[in-house]
Amino acid sequence: MAELKIIRANDVAPRNIRGLGPEAGQIRRVVSSEKFFFNVDEVNPGFSPHHWHRHDKYRTESHEVEYPSDFEEIYFILSGRGVIQWKTEAGAIREQEVAAGDTIHMPAGVVEHQLLNNGSQPMRLAVVGVPPPRRSRISQST
Repeated sequence: MAELKIIRANDVAPRNIRGLGPEAGQIRRVVSSEKFFFNVDEVNPGFSPHHWHRHDKYRTESHEVEYPSDFEEIYFILSGRGVIQWKTEAGAIREQEVAAGDTIHMPAGVVEHQLLNNGSQPMRLAVVGVPPPRRSRISQST
């Protein structure tokens, strides 16, 4: 039988938002398993937790990330405000204001999108993704 886990806030090390410095905000990967991940992100004004993207595949300097074809994601805005932006199949950009208490569901196959903190205060959000993407470290040849 599996044991219950309690993860204390102070036990979760913050990381910088993907590809940005600490001025953008921080991500705390609270729980990650083979079935899902759960983050708490704090995004400063003018920044996004993840710029324009689709849930397919991307590469950073150190990792390659590949999303499963059935990947789904949920953002729950804990505090602050922002704007969710997405591109239609024709390439037009649509957007909708979001604020504390709002939930954004990105089903499998969702169009290109980003969440932007366009407010004056940090935006905190809980993020759940299922199943989690596969991350591979890119070997650095010297």
